[in-house]
Amino acid sequence: MNLKKRIMLISVLPVILLGIITLCLTVTYVKNGMIDEVQGALKGTAAATLAAYDQNSGEYAQAANGDIWKGSYNVSKSEVLVDRIKENSGMEVTFFYGDKRVMTSATDRDGNRILGSPAGAAIIDKVLKSGSEYFSHSVSIDGTLHYGYYIPVYQPSKTDSPIGMIFVGTPKAASDATINHMIRLIVLAVVFVMAVCMIVAFWMASSISRDLKSSIYVLQKVADGSLDTYIPDKQQNRPDEIGELSRATANLSSQIKTTIAKIAENAQHLVEASYMLGTTAQDTNRTMQEVKDAVNFISDSSDRQAENSLNTSGYMSCIGETISQTSHEVDLLNQIAEQMQISSQKAVQTIAKLRAINEEVETSINHVQEQTNRTNESVQKIQKATAIITSIAEETDMLSLNANIEAARAGECGRGFAVVASQIQKLAEQSNQSSLEIEEISDILREDSEKAVEIMLTMQTVISSQNESMQNTQAIVTQVLEKIDHSIQSIEQIKKSASLLETSRNEVVDAVDGLSEIAQENASSTRQTYHATEQVAGAFEQISESAMELRGIADQLVKSIDYFKTE
Repeated sequence: MNLKKRIMLISVLPVILLGIITLCLTVTYVKNGMIDEVQGALKGTAAATLAAYDQNSGEYAQAANGDIWKGSYNVSKSEVLVDRIKENSGMEVTFFYGDKRVMTSATDRDGNRILGSPAGAAIIDKVLKSGSEYFSHSVSIDGTLHYGYYIPVYQPSKTDSPIGMIFVGTPKAASDATINHMIRLIVLAVVFVMAVCMIVAFWMASSISRDLKSSIYVLQKVADGSLDTYIPDKQQNRPDEIGELSRATANLSSQIKTTIAKIAENAQHLVEASYMLGTTAQDTNRTMQEVKDAVNFISDSSDRQAENSLNTSGYMSCIGETISQTSHEVDLLNQIAEQMQISSQKAVQTIAKLRAINEEVETSINHVQEQTNRTNESVQKIQKATAIITSIAEETDMLSLNANIEAARAGECGRGFAVVASQIQKLAEQSNQSSLEIEEISDILREDSEKAVEIMLTMQTVISSQNESMQNTQAIVTQVLEKIDHSIQSIEQIKKSASLLETSRNEVVDAVDGLSEIAQENASSTRQTYHATEQVAGAFEQISESAMELRGIADQLVKSIDYFKTE
């Protein structure tokens, strides 16, 4: 199969398969959907018919003459109802009482209603015995097939078993004709789309094949040595892969044409260069002797450089030991600074606690001072009360003295009163003595309170000074912490610098070692170069001979390029 047939096969075969699958699925779904729609319409009409009968009150019953009644409504004479339903819906309606038709809109060929005939056994089992609704795809009415739908009819007071059923049917031929018409339309649409796709595929395959053949023709001409080719602009301007191939083919032809022209030009230069190469080889052979002398001098210098590199490596090792010791000392200094930082932080915390304690002591002293002041006030009140007691005692003493005098005047009758007056006098003297003692104690207590107040004032001054000193101390410790932090940062910077210095020292040692190895290798290589220079001198003699052969090859290349025709 050529490319055109393959493109046709790849394009058309999926379309055909997709069309067949689409037809199968569409026919199935459309047919089932139309049948479901018919079933829904029949079910709705049957339910409406049942509702029309059930709107009459009363029970279903059979009269003596065989008519079926629904309360006061004669179902057997409901021709108007079923005919109206048929006229509005186009569907046949039948009322079964038990398994026999008692009213129907269906008529035979003579125009008589088809009454009295029984329902089929399958319908009786599904509807009357099971109480289920039933849809049939094939119901024969006077030889005409219908789609039919059955729903059971129950007594209003009983719903355990049906007493009859309602049938609604529509001619199957008319429904199938609608379904088949839709299927034919779908088939025609799919076939039309397939035909259009095949025509488009044929046109695209022909266009692709034609453009590919044009590109192949151009490539064939290039292969035959003709570079004077042309591809139409229309073919190159295509936005697809064919256009890319056409542009690539035209570009290839142009590039080959340019390359051949450059090769021809370079071949001519090659001929000229071959003559110059022979002359240059002879001149180079003369300068090689001078190169051998220079290489011998470089060999001696390389030996001295290798010796100096070894000495430098030793010095750098000593520097490395010093840097390592410095790094160790920096680590110890860093540990000490960290310990100082921890201790300073603890000192700050301790000072903060002491300040809190001083504040509590100051608060307590203020409370004691207030209590002492209140004590002084109480002492003053006691002194006032003592003065009153002393005054009362003196008056009592005077009264007792007057009582004794009056008792003496009374004689024997006033003796008992004199005893009482004597006791009152003793009590007055004791009260006076107690008031004096209380006054002395109050004076001592007042003096002690005043001294306590003076001491507390002194303590407040000392505590205030102590708080100020603690604040200054805390500020100094804070500054020390800041200095320690700066010191730790500086130590870290020194540590990093020492680490960088150690790294740099290692790199220098490695570089010196490498330099020493390179110097030794240079010395060895220089000696080898000296020997190789002698071989190069002989080789240039061979180059001179090869230049002659190169001229012959250039002449053959010029003849080969003449195969391609650029005009």
